[in-house]
Amino acid sequence: MVPTGKRSEFEPLLDAVAEALADPDFVINRGAGSLLVKHGDISTRVEMAPCDETDSPIGPVKCVLQIRSDLAQEMTQFILTKPKATTLMNRMATLGALTFEGDHVFIGSRITIFESDDAWNIQVPLIVMSVIAAARSMLGATGGVLTGCTTDEDPSAWVENDFDQVEDFFSGRCVCSRGELAFVAEFPLRPGAATAMAGDDRTALWTITADEPHPQLGGGLFCKLELPHHLSDGSRFTGVLRQLNQLEMLPHALPPHFGAWCIGESDHNPAYVSFLPNALHDAARGIALNMSVWASSRAQWANATLASMGISAER
Repeated sequence: MVPTGKRSEFEPLLDAVAEALADPDFVINRGAGSLLVKHGDISTRVEMAPCDETDSPIGPVKCVLQIRSDLAQEMTQFILTKPKATTLMNRMATLGALTFEGDHVFIGSRITIFESDDAWNIQVPLIVMSVIAAARSMLGATGGVLTGCTTDEDPSAWVENDFDQVEDFFSGRCVCSRGELAFVAEFPLRPGAATAMAGDDRTALWTITADEPHPQLGGGLFCKLELPHHLSDGSRFTGVLRQLNQLEMLPHALPPHFGAWCIGESDHNPAYVSFLPNALHDAARGIALNMSVWASSRAQWANATLASMGISAER
């Protein structure tokens, strides 16, 4: 659905995505406010949706794009009968999350574009890559981990200069540190929050690294946001993660959703993971900084959302 009177503003973005996907391997059907892409047995719909929040602290919203890749029927049935399988699969996410809508299961991504945005150089490659890689890379990676057969590990395209840019932005804004091919930051979730190293459990840990290749796609940039919230009830935890991924797909004024909520390092905390394939390094220059800024906003949103569910970072 496209908001009345806004069609002419939105269509050029879909035109750019369709042009970037022009390839004999893809069958593209262009509609008003939508794009349907078929690649083998996977169908992906890129569709504009009216935003429920036309204004936000960031500014007026221009449009929201939802990207949904449908799974084969056999895979959908398997997931519906074994819901805990989503835990492993979303840990292998690249640019979309295994998402539930009743009995419908799909790989979902979303991008909210604000009036002040001037970043098609970032937005178009992200949308295109989510169409190309989201479903196949997740399913392939899951199978590879289970069988022990993973792809060759190509070197990451991200180098020290990319991490310098992120460090320059966040230095002085929060507690952060640098490695040769890694950056780590702590985002405070409460006023006065210090650092986890000092025993503070009110910070979210953000890590980007170029030395953790994807099992299916090889080299790239692995991104992970770890929340300090602890959920010991496994059944409820699975439900909370599912709900977070559902909420990420809503047409709200939220940071772009190109990743998945899954189980974190402690096996009892929520984490949000993304993987940027090497192709995005040159196609979307500066994207490591964008992902980091979005993660800072996502940490605040997730903390507030979990609090509304009665889940606190305090122990």
